Amino acid sequence: MTERERVLAVFRREVPDRTPWFGDLSWWYNTRKEKGNLPERWQGETGYLKFHQEAGCGIYLYAPCLYQQSFDESVKVESKQEGLVGVTTITTPVGTVRSLQQRLPGSGTSAYVEHFVKKPEDLKVMRYFFNHRHFQPAYVEFEKIDNLWNGWGIPCATAPCCTSTLQTLLTRWAGVTTTIELLQIARGEVELTIEEVQASDEPIFEILAASPALLFCLPENLSGQITGRFLMEKYELAYWEKRVSQLHRTGKYVILHNDGTLRASLPLLLTTSLDGIEAVTPEPAGDMTLEEIEQMVSGKKVIWGGLPGVFFSPRYSEEFFVAYVKQVLKTFPRGWPFVLGVADQVPPDAEWSRIRLVRDLVEEYG
Repeated sequence: MTERERVLAVFRREVPDRTPWFGDLSWWYNTRKEKGNLPERWQGETGYLKFHQEAGCGIYLYAPCLYQQSFDESVKVESKQEGLVGVTTITTPVGTVRSLQQRLPGSGTSAYVEHFVKKPEDLKVMRYFFNHRHFQPAYVEFEKIDNLWNGWGIPCATAPCCTSTLQTLLTRWAGVTTTIELLQIARGEVELTIEEVQASDEPIFEILAASPALLFCLPENLSGQITGRFLMEKYELAYWEKRVSQLHRTGKYVILHNDGTLRASLPLLLTTSLDGIEAVTPEPAGDMTLEEIEQMVSGKKVIWGGLPGVFFSPRYSEEFFVAYVKQVLKTFPRGWPFVLGVADQVPPDAEWSRIRLVRDLVEEYG
């Protein structure tokens, strides 16, 4: 079977000949590209595929977007780099907001040091920004990559990041502290923003539902420790269910990106119509053991993940790594609705030999 056939077999509740292995290697790859030491054979679209083939890892992330987004003339978005800080300014007739992202040298990452939304008035700008977008289908580039990856992978299309507006506030537009404060002092404004922004995404989901993609991810960056049962039940579950049902009607499989803690979120996600949960992170990076996850899920959903990215670091011995991968494959044996994946990403300090080792272990124990 090809890697694509294996992962589709899992979603169809069939038994593949091997446990599918689809890990997120993008952080490792992009850090080397940024530093200028990525081998030439791995450059470009065909190189990105060859990189995964040499790693022995199925490819699924970072396919071209299925839609193009534009704005009214009344919305002005300016981005510039000031040293290590990326500055993005959004100007609208109802106000201006700004975010700052600090690049962390040598890490291949950046972090928000200032979010767009800082006070209740900024929510008006956020609503205006989202309500004055326009969308067009963009299937050609996606189909090209789908054909290029062929049996070695399956392009996972992403919905807007994040799908739920509450997650957008928590992770992108306001941050955790400000979002919680706004729910205390301006709940009506927050709820109006959630309602309007989610409604503004309707044209996107019409395009996604009609697209050639088979697999979709709701890229929520969810962590039960942050969002919690109350917020999920009040602001997210019903909306996720609406979008999953919309995509199911055209034969799509839908997974949700829960790359944080699970104890509070997993029981609620199991009540939804989601096909699977991706980037599932066990202890010690998460808050549930492999056995607890297996017992709670009990085959109800596809579990995609199980292998904490931190274990790829040389801080952990290869003997430990091998034993852990074998334990994952024993806990979720072939025939269980499981895709072996990285929770959440392979870090830049990982040795190439360790990344390649996973394929050898899957061949022997998966």
